[in-house]
Amino acid sequence: MSDITTGNFVCIEQTPANVGDRIVGRIIDLVLISVYLYAAGTFLRHTPGFSDDVMQGIYVFLVFLPALAYTFLSELLFDGQTVGKYAMKTRVVMADGSSPTAGALFLRYVCEIVDIWMSCLGLVFILATRRHQRLGDLAAGTMVIRQTDMSRMHISLGEFAYARRGYKPTYDNAAQLSPHQADILRRTVAPDAKASDERIESLAAKVARVIQLPANADWGNSREFLTTVLNDYLFLTTQNRS
Repeated sequence: MSDITTGNFVCIEQTPANVGDRIVGRIIDLVLISVYLYAAGTFLRHTPGFSDDVMQGIYVFLVFLPALAYTFLSELLFDGQTVGKYAMKTRVVMADGSSPTAGALFLRYVCEIVDIWMSCLGLVFILATRRHQRLGDLAAGTMVIRQTDMSRMHISLGEFAYARRGYKPTYDNAAQLSPHQADILRRTVAPDAKASDERIESLAAKVARVIQLPANADWGNSREFLTTVLNDYLFLTTQNRS
């Protein structure tokens, strides 16, 4: 486990992805890219005029460059995940637990030249660092974590008050939370959570700002407030999916 102090919330424990998951995820991505390049190349070779400079330029710009930028584009568009990371249930996040920025993902991607293509130097850093960060992660301030399966949280309806028939949410703006933020709430209010009262108070104040409660709002007991917000989030997001 790795302690993370989030920019918007509190100190939590997050599990860095292990080396095996990251290697298998990378292999899946490389296989996908290889299949894509082979299929696209085969199609273009059977296209009339492929030997022309124009057609070869089309191949470079429409086929090769997107494949080359696959990691960056996938992580940018899919909140820190490629197909390989999705399959292995891992995700890139900022070191404070927040969603990665475009700049951080691009810097991380550029550093792959050193991490992967220069004697796999990144593997050495993954093994040596506490958060299993390669050079690109250290430079960009990111890390790869094991992703909590949020769908399991929705399936286990009996564990949450929002599963009651006729449940009415208290805070409609709870739906503005991101899945990652909701997971932080779940970890904080879990029966075996070790968050101090001071941290819970701090988290409650910041969650109140996220869901746009008035500055003078009185939410009572902070732990109960966070539990209510989490239940409202689960109820509202479940309703939106149905």
